Amino acid sequence: MNPANIQKMAASFGLLSFGILSIGSVLMGATVLTGIIRGVAGAIIFGLLAWMSGALLMREEEIVEDEDLDEDSEKGTQLDQTA
Repeated sequence: MNPANIQKMAASFGLLSFGILSIGSVLMGATVLTGIIRGVAGAIIFGLLAWMSGALLMREEEIVEDEDLDEDSEKGTQLDQTA
């Protein structure tokens, strides 16, 4: 997963939550301005939530990859030594 994919995922979560909250609020009787404000707040909250969770998952993948590289570099360093 690269950072561009995380940003796209966060934007799509934000737009989806904006649409659902805005339309849902208006259909349930809120004014249009209130629905848009709720939609914007939901887009910010859910977009940031998706972005931060993606960033945390990416950080964990980098840590695992770094640990694997350290083990590979140490393999075979003492093959010429006898017991």
